Amino acid sequence: MSLQFATSPVEILAWQRRVLSEPRLSHTASRIATSLSLFINSRSGVAWPSLRTLARVSNTSYSSVKRAIRRMVELQLLQVERGNARRVNRYRAILPSEASGSAPRPEVEPRPEPDATPAVARPVDDATIARVVAHLNRAASACFPDAPGTATYRILRRALHRHSPEVLCAVVDLKAAQWGQTEQARYLRPATLFTPAKLEGYLSELHQRGRPGARPPALDPPEASVCEAHGRSRPASAGMVLRHLAAMRSILE
Repeated sequence: MSLQFATSPVEILAWQRRVLSEPRLSHTASRIATSLSLFINSRSGVAWPSLRTLARVSNTSYSSVKRAIRRMVELQLLQVERGNARRVNRYRAILPSEASGSAPRPEVEPRPEPDATPAVARPVDDATIARVVAHLNRAASACFPDAPGTATYRILRRALHRHSPEVLCAVVDLKAAQWGQTEQARYLRPATLFTPAKLEGYLSELHQRGRPGARPPALDPPEASVCEAHGRSRPASAGMVLRHLAAMRSILE
């Protein structure tokens, strides 16, 4: 039996009434569902807001949005097509089946936890970690350590299992260009840039800003750290940011 999805404004309104009258949904989940329905395309029936956008529009938390979506899938109210680093999740509102009065439960591929190590991890060596840390130190005028056993080393090693050093450097340059001259410059640190939950959003932003057809650059060679030089490094230039964006897009395609 095929699923029926809400596409027209009348069907979207019917789905809104369905989720609001569902007693097994919490008040917060119902508000998130209503916010999600505002993003449904009336031609394709697909909505693709990010989790953080849903949290902002519904005035809830990021974790509440994740719980609400999981609950709507369990109650056969929503179908989710999981996204990746190149795109966000795609959602479809499920209408009740005319034959049985309820829609069959959609099949959704299980999504790994954010901190889980992928089945095939990239090989990571200490030299690669040191080069990414050096790049971050230059962009942030900081002196984060790269020695094994430190928190910076552990965070970078986990991120490099999933992504290439060029991608991580592109994230550094992107946020350095955005935050470098603001109060948010203090967030140019490994725990903010490279933890899985936050890195996912930055990768999506990189993909949206990337330019197709550009030539990927090589990773900058190691240089003396800011700590050793006791000076200030130059903020990332616009050209450097665009080169890293092009590298990230080339790697993901």
